[in-house]
Amino acid sequence: MRYTRIVIAAGVGTLLLTGCAEGAREGVGASGGGGGSVVRDVVTEADIVLPVSAYLFTPEQQALVDTASSTLSSDCMKRFGFDWPVKKAEPVKVVNRRYGVVSEKVAAERGYHLIPSAGEGADDEGAVSRGDKLPPEAYMVYGAKGGTVGGGRSYQGKDIPEGGCIGEAGRKLGLDKVQDPAQGNIELLSIDFSSFGRAQEAPAFRKAQDEWAACMKKEGYQYTAFLQPAQKYAPQGNSASPQEKAVARSDVKCKQETNIATVLLRVETQIQNDYIEHNATGFAEIKKDRVAVIKSANEALAN
Repeated sequence: MRYTRIVIAAGVGTLLLTGCAEGAREGVGASGGGGGSVVRDVVTEADIVLPVSAYLFTPEQQALVDTASSTLSSDCMKRFGFDWPVKKAEPVKVVNRRYGVVSEKVAAERGYHLIPSAGEGADDEGAVSRGDKLPPEAYMVYGAKGGTVGGGRSYQGKDIPEGGCIGEAGRKLGLDKVQDPAQGNIELLSIDFSSFGRAQEAPAFRKAQDEWAACMKKEGYQYTAFLQPAQKYAPQGNSASPQEKAVARSDVKCKQETNIATVLLRVETQIQNDYIEHNATGFAEIKKDRVAVIKSANEALAN
């Protein structure tokens, strides 16, 4: 039930993990328009914080919502005679690689590879597999198998909720408005995708990228786009080779010398702030809907 945490880098053709960064350092920067977000100099991945992040669930809020969803789903399953376990979700720290690797420490230790998150990929179905085996009908009622359920389907004389018990839980929490573009204003959040590509068309960024490419050439590497090294090495194996780490260190060195990540962050922040300002009513509704979901989640867990 998590809101997606991967961003397709427009015009680059690679998948980069992104999310609400924590612990952004104070630094000298410029404030963008609209929301007035402060742009910090990018030294570590935590410095990459964009205005749209204020309209997304924090890791702690997402864990609360996931736990409430699991609780409500379990209650629903009991109506059908199934003992479906409740999974208490933990906050997942999201690794921000929107601009590739930007910190010296990460480059030296991990290259372009991500640090695996403990428990990542676990879900309610996995929780069931670790306990008592349930009949196939349980998954039909839950809604985790077989795609769409409901629509007149029943089990032992009881109508299955549309979308199964997980669908019912989502509606009780109000997740339909924050996850379904047809129900709310979630399509406005697409600016988090499009701003990345649009920012790379800005003259300031193009100049910085040309300087980065020239710096990399001096380091002995032929790249013309700043995410090309990540594209090349990130998919290779489970860990970084010495060669990959060497490229990553040079990449970070050149990013720092040319200030390319900070330039990109400033341009993206301006784009997003302007967009949010021009769509203020819609973004206010997004924030209102998320507040309502958090309230419903707290109420579900209090009962």
